[in-house]
Amino acid sequence: MIADPDSEVFAGHLQIEAERRPDGRTSLARQSVRAPFHLSKPYWDGRVLQMRIINATAGILAGDRLELGLRVASGASLLAITPAATRAFMMARGTAECRQRFCVESGAWFESAAEPLFPHRNSDYLQATRLEVGRGGGAWFAEGLAPGRTGRGECWEWRRLRLGLDVVLDGGLVLRERFEGSGADLGALAAFHGMAEAWFGTVIAVSPELDGADGLLEAARALKLPGGRIGVTRLRGDCWVARVVAPGSQALRDSLSSLRSVFSSRLPLLSSDLRQV
Repeated sequence: MIADPDSEVFAGHLQIEAERRPDGRTSLARQSVRAPFHLSKPYWDGRVLQMRIINATAGILAGDRLELGLRVASGASLLAITPAATRAFMMARGTAECRQRFCVESGAWFESAAEPLFPHRNSDYLQATRLEVGRGGGAWFAEGLAPGRTGRGECWEWRRLRLGLDVVLDGGLVLRERFEGSGADLGALAAFHGMAEAWFGTVIAVSPELDGADGLLEAARALKLPGGRIGVTRLRGDCWVARVVAPGSQALRDSLSSLRSVFSSRLPLLSSDLRQV
């Protein structure tokens, strides 16, 4: 599928505010949705409010400008799932972008469980994410990147990919990452490490419960990934980052699931079943 910038494009947005009700449950206090975003009916699972965020179109086309903003108020707990992969389609010319901002207030919890990003051949895509967590708040932010449509023999063929991630805790910047490059650039890096096909994953874990959890750090670092790598480090006591380089899509999924299981011993809200949405 080729995206033509002269065709109809989207300037879509999704703005969500989750708040804690007097009975202890979390509900969506405010929401504003504009195509191509679609929000499924939320589900309270006894721990967190689970919701699916869906792109109602086939994927992202040239000229699309998307904005996603989520605020989790103090005491609330929200799990956002994107059940389908994000696909940046082939672009004859032009670019597309998505800007995301997740605000987690003091004493709140937020988990983002997104399927990987698939940049198609000749796509030009920007994704900028900002995660803000207040004092005493917690978050689990996971994202993945595919090397392309490997099932069709398409690997490392996008034109340009720009990825940005800022993590702000208690009003202070603790992490700023930027990647910009072609598929060939990242493919060359993967080949240097002996991987013709590499799937990348990043996890940001934030919680006061992680401070001093040395045993958890050892358990996470002990995870094995045949043909790939898993690394975990602390940015500061209550903020950890994990990296995964996997040899395939299922290996990436299994590794992120294993990390989530390990961390759930200290972060019980990670015990929610992602399949019960």
